[in-house]
Amino acid sequence: MNPTLPQWITDLDQSARHDVIPAGDVAIHWRSWGEGEPLILLHGGSGSWMHWARNIGPLSERYRVIVPDLPAFGDSDSFETTSLDAYGALLVPGIRALTDGPVRIAGFSFGSVIGLSLFAHGINGPDYVMLGSPVLGKVHPVTDQLQKWRGLPDPADRLAAHRNNVAMLMIHDPAKVTDEAAAIQMSHAERARGRYRGIFHGIDVLAYLSQRAGKLSVIYGDHDALCWRHLPERQSLVEKLEGAAEFTLLPGVGHWVPYEAADDVNRRLLAL
Repeated sequence: MNPTLPQWITDLDQSARHDVIPAGDVAIHWRSWGEGEPLILLHGGSGSWMHWARNIGPLSERYRVIVPDLPAFGDSDSFETTSLDAYGALLVPGIRALTDGPVRIAGFSFGSVIGLSLFAHGINGPDYVMLGSPVLGKVHPVTDQLQKWRGLPDPADRLAAHRNNVAMLMIHDPAKVTDEAAAIQMSHAERARGRYRGIFHGIDVLAYLSQRAGKLSVIYGDHDALCWRHLPERQSLVEKLEGAAEFTLLPGVGHWVPYEAADDVNRRLLAL
């Protein structure tokens, strides 16, 4: 069973340009909307392009918004690796095919880490935005608050588990833990075929960030379930970086910043 997604998300998908671009033996599915300078949006773990569903329309009024389903997620092929650079390299053929010149990049959570590896592959531009990034400091475990949905035969039970997990991990404001948010979570989490936590281990985040060509913008919700206790150390790290960098906390917001604080995030990305 697929959860019932709202019609506006189905319409958004149908309005996209769809490109399937191979990277070796791995086919990556890309969606794009709008015209103008390219802005690449990279989704989070166990996600898909729908992590950015509330941002694509407004941002495509200024940018050509380009959103891949990352390898092993959504409509893209599976891929196994423990190398961040090998994973990021799979995005290079698609970016080269769909853009010409510098690109702006915004990555949410897992996607903010994958984007770091693009610098070493020659993908760079005037702005790099990290939203809810897990690698700029310590994280605290939330797995004991999450409900297991794998193996539950009843779709209604699985949807209830996904709704709980949205509330525990993704969204802070209970009023925003809606049927829509749960349906999005269920739709892409049940298609995810990779976890890739191992590729984060031992990476030199500062070395990657030193390769950026433009300004770094780091955005967190102040109630991010993964790191709200450790936000001061993240802010200190960003403030000590060489080159242009800014750190922003959004009040009353959890981990899924592009969705829960969509209006604020859209304003900030439109102002790049």
